[in-house]
Amino acid sequence: MARGILRAAVSRVCLILVLSFAAHAYGDPGKDLFDKQCSGCHTVGGGDSGGPDLKGVTDRRSEEWLESIIIHPDAMAATDPARKELIKKYGYEMPTLGISHDDAIKIIAWLRGGGGGAAQAGAPPADEHPEVVVTPALVAKGKALFTGQKPLANGGAPCIACHRISTPGITGGNLAVSNLSASYQKMGEKGMRGALKALKFPTMKKIYENRPLTDDEVTSLIALYKDAALTKSTPSASFFPAYGAGTFVVFLVGLTLYKRRTR
Repeated sequence: MARGILRAAVSRVCLILVLSFAAHAYGDPGKDLFDKQCSGCHTVGGGDSGGPDLKGVTDRRSEEWLESIIIHPDAMAATDPARKELIKKYGYEMPTLGISHDDAIKIIAWLRGGGGGAAQAGAPPADEHPEVVVTPALVAKGKALFTGQKPLANGGAPCIACHRISTPGITGGNLAVSNLSASYQKMGEKGMRGALKALKFPTMKKIYENRPLTDDEVTSLIALYKDAALTKSTPSASFFPAYGAGTFVVFLVGLTLYKRRTR
């Protein structure tokens, strides 16, 4: 009798251990969903990227609000003040990704749990990609990819089909869609890389679903956007207004002297 009870206890402990190891092996479904659907624009403890850092978001927002913005952000864009502020800050609306209610709950549950040990400890996740160093060769390649002069490896449409950019040598693009040099300034390199890798926006998702950009193409395009953003922010642009004002002052002085001599 005692031996049977002991065997049953041992079997139960073994079952618990097996289930525990299985849970670790398969991972957290909320984390898996976050990595697949959200990590292109968000971090948990790694700082703002294409969108806000979501560390502690379950303390700042209600579960209902989080469900709404994950499931149908487009329905909130025109009515929710917090949503409007996010659009103003990051320069674009969060795309509707087709996430179900059950999956949204799993993502929120994972975020409520701290989003993993690294985030709880306050250590930002390591960036696997080094910062892009802008070179003339990389910018030239980025321009060729942006305009379609060099086709994308997997057959996707060139960026200029939908976007514009403020940089010398490139004209055209859809004026109704975001300017990518301005988007880079708002999103930063990490956010832009995530957006180009994820391509979650509705139109982009349809175009690039089976035609993802390669890492090399992403790096070249980032070099172009980064160069355009840096060029736009340099103070040299203010030289021309100052030059014009100076010329005008010299002209007035010359005119005054001329009138005095002709009197």
